Amino acid sequence: MNYTLDWDRIKREVDIEQYFLFKMGSLYSFDKYKKAYVLEQNGSHGDIIRFFHHERSGVKMYYSIMNQDSGDIIQFIKKRILNNTSALPGEINRELRLFLGGNEEFKPQKPSEIYFAASSQAVEVSDYEVDGDIIQKIDVHFGYLKEHRKFDDSSFLSGIFKKTFFSYKKDNHLSLSYFVKDIENAVVGIHRVFTGRGSYFNKKWFDANSKNSIGFTFSEKPKFTETLSVFESIFDAISFYELFQPKNTQYCSSNGELSFNKAKLIHAYFMGNSFQKLVLGNDNDVSGAYFNLNIAASFIDEVEQIRKTTETIILDIVSVTPKNWNVLKQFFKKLDNVSENLNNKDLEMTYFTETLSQNKTKFIFVIGNTKDSIQFFVGLLLKIWKLDEFITVHQPLNKDFNEDLIQQKRLSHE
Repeated sequence: MNYTLDWDRIKREVDIEQYFLFKMGSLYSFDKYKKAYVLEQNGSHGDIIRFFHHERSGVKMYYSIMNQDSGDIIQFIKKRILNNTSALPGEINRELRLFLGGNEEFKPQKPSEIYFAASSQAVEVSDYEVDGDIIQKIDVHFGYLKEHRKFDDSSFLSGIFKKTFFSYKKDNHLSLSYFVKDIENAVVGIHRVFTGRGSYFNKKWFDANSKNSIGFTFSEKPKFTETLSVFESIFDAISFYELFQPKNTQYCSSNGELSFNKAKLIHAYFMGNSFQKLVLGNDNDVSGAYFNLNIAASFIDEVEQIRKTTETIILDIVSVTPKNWNVLKQFFKKLDNVSENLNNKDLEMTYFTETLSQNKTKFIFVIGNTKDSIQFFVGLLLKIWKLDEFITVHQPLNKDFNEDLIQQKRLSHE
């Protein structure tokens, strides 16, 4: 039997603000004076999003000042996550399941936790279709790539990246674009960047129906490939290539979204292509640290789930070996009583247990949702599970590697 989501109950009981932070919290910062979340774009403010409760229904909703649109969590997923107001129920349900921790075979255990309703119909699935015109020439975008991003021609036109970019024309808008592909190399979307003059310069968005929750942007794969390097942006990947010129490397960009489930796809791609080394080049901020955590944890079989709140990160780990447990418990304080509010900042570096069966115990670890706290825990996991033998966290000096490249070229001309 399939299970569909009870949207009416989700609108009432699932906090849209927590979902927003789960999906986009790394891109926005909270402004206490505006009482809203502000998108930072190259040092200037972008969109501003506020949350409020509808007067009649009491449903918590969002309002975007830039786009002047509002709605509940279902409408937010359509407009802001899927970028498709005609999204099919199956697409919306998959996004909700990522947040709620369910899947296609989810069976609710407690009446108070039922968000899934029985259905006799299969979940609808839609394939990505390109709506605009793909133009292989990118000459019109050279100014953006060379002057704004500060790339040398030899970098973005190199053999490893020469097939990455193309021009995409849709609705009379021409953008610098690149494919979003799943780990089987199937196109699941297009990421677009506006490079023309005006207030929308450097604005990034996904083409309608793009599925970035399962997609990445890959460079070409060298004939002899030893290392997979992962970044948040393809521009960071090119910057890393230009700065360090590593050999035998394929580059992968998550395009700014990397849940634990998506990180598992990186693990599958790494194992399926027999890479020997993994370099994590995510941003030097709290979201970059969180992405590193998700990827590192995806290589640990015992990690079952990772959740994020505004104040904490919660990890469910099962069947920890005595050797690994002896190290972990040195850094965490045990809680006898489980807190009902895992968003409580006072729960940092604590754990509690749940008995799943006679021979199986689940350990729930709580760490702070801060860069330092997450980085410490990532280092702990890498060491305990000996992942540091093949995984390297390469952190940029500035926010990201493109800023590192720009800074280096600025200093070299002074």
